[in-house]
Amino acid sequence: MITRFKPYFSLLKPVKWQFIGAIVAGIIAGSSGFTLPVMMDDVFPMIFVNQQTGTTAEAPEWLLSMFGSLGINVIEKDSLVLWSCMLMPIIFLIRGVFGYINTYLINAAGLQVLEQIRLKAFARLQQLPLAFHQKHKEGDLLTRVMSDTSQIQTALTKIACDLVVQPATLLWALSALLMLAVREPGVRAISVALICVPLCVFPIRMLGKKMYKKARSLQKKSGDMTSVLNQNLASQREIRAYNMEDAQIAHFERDSSMLRRFRLKVVKYRQMVSPSVEIISAVGIAFAIYIGAEEGLSLEVFMAFITAMFFAYDPIKKLGAVSSYLKQAEASLDRVEHILNAEDNIPELKKPFSLGTVTGEVAFEAVQFSYDGNADLTDINLKVPAGQVVALVGPSGAGKSTFVSLIPRFYEVVGGALKVDGIDVRDVGKRELRDNIALVSQHPLLFSGTIAENILIGRPGASKEEMVAAAVHSNAHDFIMSFPDGYETVVGERGEGLSGGQRQRVAIARAFLKNAPILILDEATSALDTESESQIQEALKELSKGRTTFLIAHRFSSIRDAERILVFDKTEKGGQIVADGTHEELYQSCALYKDLYDKQSG
Repeated sequence: MITRFKPYFSLLKPVKWQFIGAIVAGIIAGSSGFTLPVMMDDVFPMIFVNQQTGTTAEAPEWLLSMFGSLGINVIEKDSLVLWSCMLMPIIFLIRGVFGYINTYLINAAGLQVLEQIRLKAFARLQQLPLAFHQKHKEGDLLTRVMSDTSQIQTALTKIACDLVVQPATLLWALSALLMLAVREPGVRAISVALICVPLCVFPIRMLGKKMYKKARSLQKKSGDMTSVLNQNLASQREIRAYNMEDAQIAHFERDSSMLRRFRLKVVKYRQMVSPSVEIISAVGIAFAIYIGAEEGLSLEVFMAFITAMFFAYDPIKKLGAVSSYLKQAEASLDRVEHILNAEDNIPELKKPFSLGTVTGEVAFEAVQFSYDGNADLTDINLKVPAGQVVALVGPSGAGKSTFVSLIPRFYEVVGGALKVDGIDVRDVGKRELRDNIALVSQHPLLFSGTIAENILIGRPGASKEEMVAAAVHSNAHDFIMSFPDGYETVVGERGEGLSGGQRQRVAIARAFLKNAPILILDEATSALDTESESQIQEALKELSKGRTTFLIAHRFSSIRDAERILVFDKTEKGGQIVADGTHEELYQSCALYKDLYDKQSG
């Protein structure tokens, strides 16, 4: 089972000394499995009177030698007994101190490793293509990164002490049993009771498999619940507008009930491990008592044997609990690895070409694209000269947004080639390619922070003067300065605190500041009122000068300055460009364009 976590052992390198220290401390702490049975066999007979002989045993040579090596001169029996009695608290002091050191150090090492796993998962999410994110619920990915890694941490915390101490205790106890078997002939006969030790493995394995399945179902349902909650919190306006409160509560209650049932099943199988091992252990000890009585063993020897057996069975019971927690952690690790090992279908070359100074020429050469095997774009042949402003119109679902998303490699073409300045975008580093493209989407996203920080995303490190100039060009400066804190005004998650038009203008300011040679405007004025749209059109006209601009628009008023218009339509083959020209040319020659224009203009 531990081999399942083997690929992550390399993450222990930064904390290898803590990990080694934890193992050493665990071995020392587990030595009580040897020392206590030996005390039962050698030290207790020296202290207590034998009922048959009426005398106490002589001190064993190893005890006298140990005291002698410590410089302790034990002559009188009372003095020897006193020092021998002190061994008991010393043994438990050693067990307690080194057990604490083991637990602390292995937790420190384990949490460091799991932090790295969480960071790797988060970093991987930043690299995976948009198609991966679209296939997974946002709440489920959130659960994988936070809850599943936390589950691994919790499991490790619970098993940290036992993972080293219990195997060490078991080995020490078996060593004590071996020593007793060599010294006392009768013990060899009752040692057959140890056959019950390997039998304990069967219920642990069986229940572990069931635990793994139930733990996977539990974490999946937890992810579904997080998705429901995430969606609910992001849709509060709609929920209230359509009186969906009761339906949402009922939905959440059903999911919560299912989650509770999965948790109970995990608890059921985990708690069955310990009683199963105890029952098997009891059978073994009962068998040992019977044989010990038949062999006529003395009470001292038998008690030493039983103590050693206890120290052999108890670690197995605790390791059974460790196994159940590891199975739960393994189920969570599977879900995290779904992110870590997800295939990136937009790979990069090890030594990509450099674009150099980009002019902005974009060419589509027999481009084909599909999301899930369906032809979303087909036979796209198009060349856009540097600096040309191109508008994209057409019915919803015709492929306009997909078309512009191929340029920054948000998605990968499945056929043909897409080139920027004559270089295939697949041969260019994604970071360099996207450095030369500015995007203003239909629903701009602002991050929690100040307005200044959101604008500076366009070009981190830009001066305040450059930032303010970008805001002035986007018609955002005046409303920003109307706030008491100006550019240092803090906006909430997703831009809460600003109106839709204000968010859009901050996003446009971000694009101004980036000053990229290729510009993508995906309904960039859709959130603006008529007056604001009129003001911003002049800013966008200035922004588009000298830049290759792709403008997706449903409002035909926003494409009046376009030099070229592409008409998209959904055909039997998929999304295609069915017409290309100026407004005057298309109005006369393209029935679809004329129909769309007339419907909007009235």
